[in-house]
Amino acid sequence: MSLRQAIENIARYLPEVKRPVRRPGLGERLIWTALVLIIYTLMGHTMLYGVTQAAGLAGRSPLIMSIIFAQRVGTLTTLGIGPIVTAGLILQLLVGAQLIKLDLSKPEDRTTFTALSKLFTIIVILIEAAVYTVSGMLGQLDPGTQLLVFIQLVAATMLIVFMDELVQKGWGLGSGVSLFIAAGVAETIFTNLFSPIMLPDGYYQGIILALGQAAAGGGSIGDLFYRGQFPGLMGLITTMVLLFLIVYLESLRIEVPIQHARVSGYVARYPIKFLYVSNIPVIFTSVVFTNIYFFSTIIWSRFNPANQDPILNLIGAFNATEHGPVPLGGLAYYVTSPGSVAGAVADPMRVVVYTLLMLGLCILFAKFWVEVGGLSPQTIADQLIKAGMQVPGFRRAPTIIARILEKYVRTLTILSAIIVGLIAVFGDYFNVYGGGIGILLMTGILMQYYELLVRERLEEMSPIFRRLLGE
Repeated sequence: MSLRQAIENIARYLPEVKRPVRRPGLGERLIWTALVLIIYTLMGHTMLYGVTQAAGLAGRSPLIMSIIFAQRVGTLTTLGIGPIVTAGLILQLLVGAQLIKLDLSKPEDRTTFTALSKLFTIIVILIEAAVYTVSGMLGQLDPGTQLLVFIQLVAATMLIVFMDELVQKGWGLGSGVSLFIAAGVAETIFTNLFSPIMLPDGYYQGIILALGQAAAGGGSIGDLFYRGQFPGLMGLITTMVLLFLIVYLESLRIEVPIQHARVSGYVARYPIKFLYVSNIPVIFTSVVFTNIYFFSTIIWSRFNPANQDPILNLIGAFNATEHGPVPLGGLAYYVTSPGSVAGAVADPMRVVVYTLLMLGLCILFAKFWVEVGGLSPQTIADQLIKAGMQVPGFRRAPTIIARILEKYVRTLTILSAIIVGLIAVFGDYFNVYGGGIGILLMTGILMQYYELLVRERLEEMSPIFRRLLGE
């Protein structure tokens, strides 16, 4: 039996969400999307039965994990979308490296890829649920409670998988994974703006309420400019500046002149995004960083809680605090952002290493994604040839068009990877609400949803648009 046949046989027994028999209207799809988002948000505020709130906070993960995996440790979203993202990354790497030979342009190979992705996701769910249960990251649990928590984690995360599948298969809009990430970042920003919790400095946590409190009570605005780890005026300013910068960069295009081979005088331009690989490199790099942090904390908590093993300290040394393990050294220390200007000033070497690792992996993953994501010059050249287009003044041949496009694509791939990497790095240092990575991801996702809504609206207004868009 071949690998494909074995996977197809297993896939028959895997639960799945069926595609809608008819195409739902835009209003119906918005309702399903909103329902999925509401359920996920409620799950993120529902504690696991058997895990105390204190234990949940003690196992809280850093901001980067909460953003990329849309998780809240100690709740039903303890694993978040981590298994989906991790399994997808592993599978993409295996397919890209030709260790698993699949041609995603063929329907049968796409079906195999989808089945493999779900199978990998279930395996990762089982592994991560077991690790969280027995590692002590959710507190010290007796065997009966461990089994109960394990069942809750598996069931809740499988529900997240089905909700993502429901959205992607046409019942909702866009991607469930993207939706959950954007919602998590938006919730963090809203909390930083309007949280009514009173902090030790005598001001509200939400900066908008704190500014109103200072104005009404005759307080000093200067006291709110920088508040350490809490939302401050500096964070509000840098968040707004970063939002405008990302929107501006996302709108930039490099235009390559093209013309129709058979229609004389028809000249157009092929737009190439300035941020050519968008936020994909940051997502992949952050997944690598978060998994390094995740597994290093497990190794530390089980085998090196006193930081006495010099070998294991190279992986990660931590300090146990009421807010979770804080990295002190090792690889886990250097793949975790200092988080603020004060943290950066305290250890400049950490800033240098973290920045170099972030930029290096972003460039590596950007090049990888261009090849496997259908963004290579060869792929674009083939598409233009099939559409009957050519570059003015050059012979109509895929190799020639690819050579012309390559000088743009190669430069923009590296440049865009560096830019998004720097945004992710320095956004954290200046207390950007939701983190630099969070703002970058949320902005990109919201822009994609805006374009999707415009497209859906056009299709509902006239079926001709649907035929033009190839649906």
